[in-house]
Amino acid sequence: MQFLALLVVVALAVKFWWLIAAAVGMFCAVHWTRRAVDRHVERVEAERRRLAGLVARADQQHNWTMQGDPRGMFGEFPAAPM
Repeated sequence: MQFLALLVVVALAVKFWWLIAAAVGMFCAVHWTRRAVDRHVERVEAERRRLAGLVARADQQHNWTMQGDPRGMFGEFPAAPM
């Protein structure tokens, strides 16, 4: 009985090999697309965090400039003496 079942499975695999190949191809395409989208989302989020930090530092330096603090002009690194 098991041999007959195996023969039926093999016959179906041979008959519908194109359908099996299409299903495997679709699975792979969906998998790699999801990975690519996840990597893109991570890069966009990292860039958003980087820009938020840049804006925060710029606001702080602007406030220092408005208060007459020299750190507002040179940021975290003071000018080298001449």
